Amino acid sequence: MLHAARRCIAAFCAGLAVLFGLGTVLAQVQTAPVVIADRPIARGEIISSADIRVELLPVSTVGSSYATDADEITGLIAQIDIAVNDPISTHMARDAPLPPTGTTVIEVRLASNPDDLLPGDNVQLVSAVGCAGEDCVLAEEALVMAIGEAEASSLGSNERQVSFAMKPHAAAAVMELQQAGAIVAVMR
Repeated sequence: MLHAARRCIAAFCAGLAVLFGLGTVLAQVQTAPVVIADRPIARGEIISSADIRVELLPVSTVGSSYATDADEITGLIAQIDIAVNDPISTHMARDAPLPPTGTTVIEVRLASNPDDLLPGDNVQLVSAVGCAGEDCVLAEEALVMAIGEAEASSLGSNERQVSFAMKPHAAAAVMELQQAGAIVAVMR
């Protein structure tokens, strides 16, 4: 009887070993679709279908935050620089912003560097002149909608227009003081 019990236990252990071995092999063989960068994508760039591809990767390497469908990522804005062949997670991109209800969109020539801004960022717009020592905040909340390409100005510097969505009274103040002097975007 002891001999039969040992045989049963040995058979059970062998069965478990086969089961776990088979599970390990299947985990390496099973694949899942993952969205991969097909070219370098710069931070702030809108991701197009030409920028990405879908590949099958082993399930064991696929995280739950990886995008599995190109449509999940197409049209979103890259939040970080993404290298070629990098899997793209849903945290690496976000939606392009829509102007909130009750706001207007205007283009502003900033004295500050717009390279750190991304569409969707919320900033304050502050004037360097025209406030006579008062608080020079022109717009408490200005939503970055888009950042224009660099254009050479008559003074030889590269200027870029940045589109902001803001309340109409703030837009009027920005347009009035933009001609008088520098306007700076302050991260919130």
